[in-house]
Amino acid sequence: MKFSENWLREWTNPQWDTNELSEALSLAGLEVDGAEPVAGAFTNVVVGHVLSVEKHPDADKLNVTQVDVGEAEPVQIVCGAKNVVAGMKACCAKVGAVLPGDFKIKAAKLRGVPSNGMLCGATEIGLPDDGVDGLHVLPSDAPIGMDIREYLDLNDSSIDVDLTPNRADCFSVLGLARDVHAISGAPFTQPFVDQDMAGSTACTQNVVVTESQACPKYVGCVVTGFDANAKTPAWMVQKLQRSGLRSLSLVVDITNYVLMELGQPMHAFDLDALQGDIQVRMAKAGEKLVTLDEKEITLADDTLVIADDSGAIALAGIMGGLSTSVTDSTTKIFFECAHFSRLAITGKARQYGLHTDSSMRFERGVDPMLPERALNRALQLFTEIAGGEVSSFESIVSEIYLPKPAVIELRRETIANRLGVAVADEQVQQIFTDLGFAIQDSDAGWTVTAPSFRFDMAIEMDLIEEIGRVYGYNNLPETPVMAPMTLNELPESEQSLKALKTGLVQRGYNEVVTYSFVAEDKQKAIAPDLPYILLKNPISDDMKAMRTTLFTGLLQSMAYNQNRQQARVRLFETGLVFYKNESEPTGATQVPMFGGAIVGPAKVAGWDMDSRNADFYDLKGDVETLLSMSHKLDKVRFETCSNPALHPGQSASITLDGTEIGVMGQLHPQLVKTMGVSGTVFMFQIRQDALLTMDVPKASAISKFPEVQRDLAFVMDANQRVQELIDAVTSVESDILQSVDIFDIYRGQGIDETQKSIAITLRIQHQDRTLQDEEVENLVAEILTAAKAVNAVLR
Repeated sequence: MKFSENWLREWTNPQWDTNELSEALSLAGLEVDGAEPVAGAFTNVVVGHVLSVEKHPDADKLNVTQVDVGEAEPVQIVCGAKNVVAGMKACCAKVGAVLPGDFKIKAAKLRGVPSNGMLCGATEIGLPDDGVDGLHVLPSDAPIGMDIREYLDLNDSSIDVDLTPNRADCFSVLGLARDVHAISGAPFTQPFVDQDMAGSTACTQNVVVTESQACPKYVGCVVTGFDANAKTPAWMVQKLQRSGLRSLSLVVDITNYVLMELGQPMHAFDLDALQGDIQVRMAKAGEKLVTLDEKEITLADDTLVIADDSGAIALAGIMGGLSTSVTDSTTKIFFECAHFSRLAITGKARQYGLHTDSSMRFERGVDPMLPERALNRALQLFTEIAGGEVSSFESIVSEIYLPKPAVIELRRETIANRLGVAVADEQVQQIFTDLGFAIQDSDAGWTVTAPSFRFDMAIEMDLIEEIGRVYGYNNLPETPVMAPMTLNELPESEQSLKALKTGLVQRGYNEVVTYSFVAEDKQKAIAPDLPYILLKNPISDDMKAMRTTLFTGLLQSMAYNQNRQQARVRLFETGLVFYKNESEPTGATQVPMFGGAIVGPAKVAGWDMDSRNADFYDLKGDVETLLSMSHKLDKVRFETCSNPALHPGQSASITLDGTEIGVMGQLHPQLVKTMGVSGTVFMFQIRQDALLTMDVPKASAISKFPEVQRDLAFVMDANQRVQELIDAVTSVESDILQSVDIFDIYRGQGIDETQKSIAITLRIQHQDRTLQDEEVENLVAEILTAAKAVNAVLR
């Protein structure tokens, strides 16, 4: 928010210069982005009264003027401005003046005619361009000879404060002044006297509020008999310009002035353009509205509008409509001042491609007690400038829906514990009193009631923060942190997520962190069968669905890298996915996942190896690395599956003890273009809870007795899974079978083309004695029988 420093000092005037004020605001949490003088550096420029204008005898484009600068005699100045006329008042730089850019004014002769000064345009003295091709024209009542810096109040700065969303109360000069008063101790004085402007004449405009929860307070009145030609006074135009607003018309300027001064958005309607009652209601789906900026929008049925019998005439809390706007011919005005709930306004301006000062404030929260005060202030200004008769106020208030101030218990010991300093009771009470809080003593400290304009107060730590920033963060003592250095050990049955990440990093992966909300079309494409949650207030249209899989973000990151000539990409991510579940309080079941994706060469290119692209088994090896770190690889099964995101011939579900814990495979070829990637992409996703619990290994003695190895080759159907054979072999109950390993898979000569040969090695050993040949033969016989049960026969 940009504001005039001098305007702020009308409310509270600490003995600080501009830099000190800016630093104090920043240290109090109101970060100042910049402070700029409202005019350039110049001296000895005064109000000049042009007495006469004559043509230069030797130059067609020059004039010789006599200018009264408040001295005993007028000065002669040669001027080339097109708009110079006798009787006007303008900025006059006297001899000895220094203008911006260190330009010094000296007595001179122009084409033989003496010139003792310079009549100036706006930009020549560092003022904003006024759009006039020539001299900057001053009002006729400007005092002759008065220093321009004093007359135009140019010893001022425009300060730009970058407010955080929780400090909506500081979107006004009043709010900023309140904080400056608290942190500086300078007196706080309201520069105007509140007046009750409600008249005795009945308000002729009826108002009906059907959405009381969205609009718990609506106040309005009619003004008639005013001077329609009244202009905005220069002092108001000046303050608005220095706050980043341009002057448009008296009514608009007054509503903007009150917006900047008190923080309350307002609107004015042309009473004669209204048809029937004003209605505060939800829009009808498809209803049209042409806004003040002449943009036609089609309204959704979840949008709060101000309407009359003709339809919507304003977007509530955002922008008025063109059809009922105040014009130069308006003779009757209906002023509106309302309180709209934050949820009713949040996201609506963005939904229609708008952004206004009004919506910015209502989205963050406006003081519900402010409408009456702001309306009175606007009417006070309007009648002082343009006159007119004010009707009684039309006021509709639903107390039940007005925000209730937070009541919070504050303990002395918490202040000392959190801030590291004992703040005196008197100082604590003074801080909250200056900030507008109500504070009462209690047994442990105080009971603090937040003011109606502080929507960010909820818990005790919010109050501690207020004390800290007003007391001064730079005044807090430097206290060494005393904390136990012994870290809790991770139980042996739990796996470290960091260790899992490190495992993939060591295999060439890079970690990415992507948004939890994704484009709806990508969500539908990658997981069409999973119901998802749509955000009510998305950041953008391509980020409005909560992800049900990590694949969406991983593929987006992969596309980003491929578009920057990265051929070999290996990425992983850990994060939550969100399954729609109406039975949950949040409407979703959140599941932590571990996912990854690879594309491009399997290895970094080198002179000593052949280049090949990564395939399904490269990814499977990476997945098996994660599973082996949790000592669960021998319990996991990779089963063929049908997943809409994956190639039907190169995909597998990952199951543990009969429960699916993840999925892996090649990205479906039909989705390659949709997801913006290229090449053959392989992906996996596993539930974190399956990886973070670890089977604790058990130590066993190494046998000192000899080991027997038997190699067996089985012939089985080519389409049959090898895992079936391994499961059958290991199902044989035996205390001497130590392991079963595959060492060869063969297809070719001597084997039917519909079959394959699987060769395995059996490690056989007893812990306490030497094996007998009969024991080994009996075990092999049992294994052959078990293998035959799955249609695998000895080759």
